[in-house]
Amino acid sequence: MSGFYGEFSLASSGTETENLEAMARAIGPWGPDAKGYWQEGPIALGSYLLRITPEDAFDVQPSVEGDLALVGRIRLDERENLGRLLEIDRADLTRLPDSQLLLRAWRRWGQGCVAYLYGDWACAIWDRHRQSLWLGRDAAGNSGLYYWYDSQQLVFSNCLKALLAHPAVPKRPNADRIAGQLTVLMDATQESATVYADIWRLPVGQAMRCDRSEIEPPYTWWQPELLPEFDWKDDRDYYVAFRDLYAAAVSDRLRNAKGSIGLMFSSGLDSGSVAALAAPRLHDRLQAYISVPHFPPDGAPPRRLGDETNLARSTADRIGNIDFIPVSSEGSSVISSIEALLKIHDRPGHAAANYYWILEILSLARERGVRVMLTGQGGNATVSWSGVGNLCPAIVRGDWRTLFAAFHNSKVGAWVTLKRQILKPMLQPSLNAFQRLKTIGRVAWEDYSAINPQWAAQIDLAGQMRAAGHDPFFGESYNSQHLHLARFRSGRLGAVGELWMENGAAHQLDVRDPTRDRRLIEFCWRVPDRVFWANGIQRGLIRQGMAGVLPDAVMYGQRKGLQAADVGDRVWAERKAISAALDRLEAHSLAKAWLDLPKMRSVLAALESGVTPTKTRQVGSILLRGLGVGLFLTRF
Repeated sequence: MSGFYGEFSLASSGTETENLEAMARAIGPWGPDAKGYWQEGPIALGSYLLRITPEDAFDVQPSVEGDLALVGRIRLDERENLGRLLEIDRADLTRLPDSQLLLRAWRRWGQGCVAYLYGDWACAIWDRHRQSLWLGRDAAGNSGLYYWYDSQQLVFSNCLKALLAHPAVPKRPNADRIAGQLTVLMDATQESATVYADIWRLPVGQAMRCDRSEIEPPYTWWQPELLPEFDWKDDRDYYVAFRDLYAAAVSDRLRNAKGSIGLMFSSGLDSGSVAALAAPRLHDRLQAYISVPHFPPDGAPPRRLGDETNLARSTADRIGNIDFIPVSSEGSSVISSIEALLKIHDRPGHAAANYYWILEILSLARERGVRVMLTGQGGNATVSWSGVGNLCPAIVRGDWRTLFAAFHNSKVGAWVTLKRQILKPMLQPSLNAFQRLKTIGRVAWEDYSAINPQWAAQIDLAGQMRAAGHDPFFGESYNSQHLHLARFRSGRLGAVGELWMENGAAHQLDVRDPTRDRRLIEFCWRVPDRVFWANGIQRGLIRQGMAGVLPDAVMYGQRKGLQAADVGDRVWAERKAISAALDRLEAHSLAKAWLDLPKMRSVLAALESGVTPTKTRQVGSILLRGLGVGLFLTRF
């Protein structure tokens, strides 16, 4: 796996060496195994390599071959199939790094090669003959690509820190994106923006081309939402096909030259199913790391499970070949973890309440020799997608056959089917409207955001939300297409992948997520909604597809796990340090203007009378998320 960077001079015949040296110093820690640099005319490319897969031993970047030069972070799946299409001898394929495989695919199909590429990749390809540059990113993997340009140059890297190190790149906060960060605003028109003004990210499934005369706008090459829905007669075929495809996605992510395989583990279906498919395929034992509470998990509401230890252990015991490693993060600091993640990502994150245990697990895993860390981060939108289950459209169009089948085949009974799939979606718009009535006189995000209300009014945040079609109340929706687009677009899918790529690079390991496999996502897009409900049982695709693999208490449990359920007690134990951080923000003009610091202080003070689920939720969404944004703003 590589960190790469580059500069394309648009106005002069060459690039400034000292600018590239600054980028190299910033990205250097990403690749301790090898480094490379290549410059010719207006283009300069650099790379730092971290060798993980067996083929990485043969990788040399930048890769220059004939008229083409490439740098990238590239881990390809389905190598044998791609090798056959490219007519590469099987013996030669074992010595061919993924970067060379992608380069040969480009030579055969040009930018159309993306149709044949599976896995986690982002890259830059320079065509010496055409004097043009192509930047591209995978469909959904743990990768990323950032860029900035003006009339003189285009600067790019898969490491934001490297981009910020370039002297010409401006460092100014993007007010709209920071407001969106504080209020969880999903705006499809902003998916390319970052929290830095004029620094852009390439969203998943996009690419861009440029030459000396023009930097073309990014174009979308991957649109799974346009794939036609399957129409298989026997629903059991969906579950068999899903199981086979899921197993291939997991197996492909086990390629590892040396070191151990780890897993971010929990008591849920996503990580449990990854464990069930990975552990039997390993010669060594799978290291499954689970965050467990150090303090009482007072922050978990009745429907959430604050301590997943026993349930997760039952999954590990059922599967076998797993080292079950509970991590209580006893010595971790919440405020220090926020500062550490800012150093890694150079931007604030959404789930600041989880930083301490994520860092603790990654650090411990690296100490124990893990080189590949698996996650099930994308499962909620793919393998364990709950489905919609709304039968009201069938009533409207008079589709009595569908209605009869839903009730006749229901495994939860006619009343539950009526309640969940007809009455609830029918009444939900009214319930959502009633919830809005209760907030009359208050801004929608008052209960979950640290944004300063005066600043929100100044930038017309409410108007931005209306224009984006964003519901600040997060009312439940029963439109399947809308929900899927909300999860996959608006930057969410790609932004999470970028964070995991950077987390892995900071700990010298590769984080891989089989639930975000391109093949799996495309399959899930094409599956009819009834399959996700499985005769009245939500999350039916994974529950039927993985039947008999996990304990029933995990497979059919109704309580989702809640990591960091003890974060309220952790924050109260660090109240002096957190109060000092708030003092720092109070003294900073920008942080004081954009954040509601009195509200953040009140959330902290409320913990003195005890921790509750409501207070814990506000600790994460108001205090800690606000602290992350505030500490970021002190950089300006």
